[in-house]
This record gives sequence, structure tokens and C-alpha cells, in this order.
Amino acid sequence: MDGCQVMYRQKSLQKSLNRWIVLIALFLVLLGGGVAASLAFYQARELQDHTLLEIAQLVQAQKLNDSATLHHNIEKETIIINELGKKQHEPIIPLTIEDGLQTLHLDGNQWRVFITTQVKSGRRFSIAQQTELRDKIALSSGLSVFLPILLLAIIMLLVIRYIIKKQFHSLALLANELDDQDAANPKQLDERNIPIEVIPFVHSTNGLLLRIKELLQKQHRFIADAAHEMRSPITALSLQLENLSKSKSDDDRRTRQENLHTGLQRLSRLVTQLLDLARLQADTITQKEKVSFNNIVQESIEFLFPVAEAANIDLGMIRQDDDVQIMDQQGRISQLVYNAIDNAIHYSPEHTQVDISLFIQGGNAVFTVEDQGSGIPEEEIKEVLEPFYRVLGTNRSGNGLGLAISQEIAHLLGGEIILINRKDGGLCFRYEQALADLQMDK
Repeated sequence: MDGCQVMYRQKSLQKSLNRWIVLIALFLVLLGGGVAASLAFYQARELQDHTLLEIAQLVQAQKLNDSATLHHNIEKETIIINELGKKQHEPIIPLTIEDGLQTLHLDGNQWRVFITTQVKSGRRFSIAQQTELRDKIALSSGLSVFLPILLLAIIMLLVIRYIIKKQFHSLALLANELDDQDAANPKQLDERNIPIEVIPFVHSTNGLLLRIKELLQKQHRFIADAAHEMRSPITALSLQLENLSKSKSDDDRRTRQENLHTGLQRLSRLVTQLLDLARLQADTITQKEKVSFNNIVQESIEFLFPVAEAANIDLGMIRQDDDVQIMDQQGRISQLVYNAIDNAIHYSPEHTQVDISLFIQGGNAVFTVEDQGSGIPEEEIKEVLEPFYRVLGTNRSGNGLGLAISQEIAHLLGGEIILINRKDGGLCFRYEQALADLQMDK
């Protein structure tokens, strides 16, 4: 076996439950047997002591004396009456022993002895019986209780084992149902006829399957839309390339070359945006760094200012709080800011203005871009954040990926994009993200 391979021993929940139930049942059976034996021993001792006491009372009343045992065989069951101070029969009791009940070891045997003194005659007697009889009674009583408990415990364990196996069978069926799933079209698991304790797990699994299904559908739509979007410019480029060979003059050829170059630039931009969107959707990097939101916004304004100036758009900052810091990942927030300002310039009429704000509100950094364009129909506000969606009726070129990319960036950074139509015309792009210190504490 390769020395780099690590063998992991998987734990079986079913075996673990069975093991613990067996151990607990065994412990309880032993405990019950011990308690039953102790109670039986105690009752047997009480019975023996009570018998010796009753005989002692007869001896005290001079109704029995040691002559009553002279013709009896000395057996374990026999109660021996001896008068102390005279010739004693077995067992031989010391003369110095005190009155009362006590346990003595005599001649290698254990005896329960009651010493009593007759009040009138002053004679002392011992009433004795071996404890072996008492122990036999206690053992018999204990076994009569312990054996049924043991039998019931065995039956209980077999029943519990069957029930556990039966209940875990539903999990095996769920596993088989998952194995039989079509990877391209996952379906939710049936939550009926399963243990209630497993329902939260199955419910979470169904939620995961639903999200996977939505993601697959989203990817399928993305691939189909991307193919559709790329077909048109590629077809146009093919036609322009064919027409280039049909140029009638140098000026005509240069014009057609410029059109071809413009088409190539648009196709290159489309491919770049498609790659950006694909990377964002597949991004699993969690490493983030603290950045200055102020610097990022200022750099984007400086970069796009010539574009706004060429389009006769008044671009500027109308509000800015100091030291607005947020968490960023690989310069994504810069791309979001650039897209927001570029879209506002792109869809604004000439001789209008684009106002930018950056401020802190309720623990969030808020970045807004307001233009004076035509806005977006209210029923299409959510749709424009989807890839390749473009508002009908606009004469502006575009491929509908800018806002979709910004939306993916917002999800990646834990922020939120809100699009609001302004009352006096135009659109307000609003982005909110928790401040860096608050986001790091989460």
C-alpha cells in the first residue's frame, strides 16, 4: 500500500446504536440482578432472624430447652439449641458471647446465632442455624428474578435491533434514490415515510438539489444565449471579410477595414465579458482584502472622464465621505464601479450630467450613480440584471452583460445592487456593502 495513503475507519451509526443499547441493557440487567440478589439476601436473612427470634422467645418462656435437639440430626436446616455452660452439641458456642443476634464462624462454617438468657433461671441458651440455607434461599430467589429479566432483555434487544434496521432501511432507500438521479436533471427526494429526525437533513438536501437544478438551468441558458450572441457578430464579420475583397477603391477598402476592425473589437469585448462572467460564477476564492472605496471610485472617474467629455456628459462627484473602506477580492469592486459609471455615460443623452456619490449609512458603504437618461421600465428592473437582457426601445449598442457581471460581483462580495427610476427622469444605480470592519467581524 502506498505510504501516502491514509486509511479512514468509517463509523456505523447503526452498529454504534446497537452496541450502546446492548451495553446499557447489559449494565441494567446486571444492576437489576444485583439489586434482586441483595433484596433476596436481605429477605432471607430477615426470615432466618425472625425464626431464631421466635424460638428464642419459646426458650425464654421455658417451653423449649436443649433436650429438644438431642435426638435431632445436625443438618444445615436444623436449628440447634444449646445451653451454655453445660456440655454443648455442635456448634460449640463461646461462654463469653453477649446476648443478641450475631454471625459467627465456628468449625469452618458460618452460623447465625441468637443468645438469650432466661429471666427466672438465669440459664443462657444459644439458638443457631447455618447461614448456608439462607444463602441458598437468597440465590434461588435472586435467580427467579434475574433469569426472567435476562430473557426479557434479550427479547427487547432483538426487537430493538429489528426496529433500528427497519428504520435505517428508509435511509438506504434515500441513498438509492440519490444514486439513481439524473445529473442533468436532479429531482427532489420524497420526504414522506421517513423518520422525523431525518426530515431536516432531507429538506436541506432537497434545497441543495433545487439550487443545483437552478444553476444547471442558468448555465444552459447562459450557453445558449452566449452562442446566440456570438453568432450574429461572427456572421457579420464573415460578410465584412467577404466584402473586403470586393472593394472598388482604396477609400472603400479602408472604410470596410474600419468596419471589420470595429466588429472585431465588439466581438473581443463580448468574449472578454463572457469570460469575466464565467469566472465570477465559478469563483470559489474566499480571500479578501481591505481597500479604500474612495480611491477606487476616484480612479474610475478619472479613467472615464475623457469618455464623458467626448459625449458632452457632465461627470462628477456630488457627495463623498472620508475613509470609506470595504472588503474586495482581486479588484472586483473596481470592475463594478467602472461598469456602473460607463453604463450611465453610455445611456445618457448629450448635455446631461452623471452624478456620483459615496457615503456611509447604517454601517454600509453606499455608492450611487445617477443619470438623466430614459430609465428602465419598472417591470424590467429585475430582468436587466440577468445576462444578455437588453431593454427594448433603446438605440444604444450593447450585449447585456455589464449589469449581470456587476450582479455577480455584488454576490461575491456580499453586497447588493438596487436600481431605482428617478422621479425627474433617469436611473439611479445604488450599491451597498458592509464596511470592512463590520464585514470582518462576521
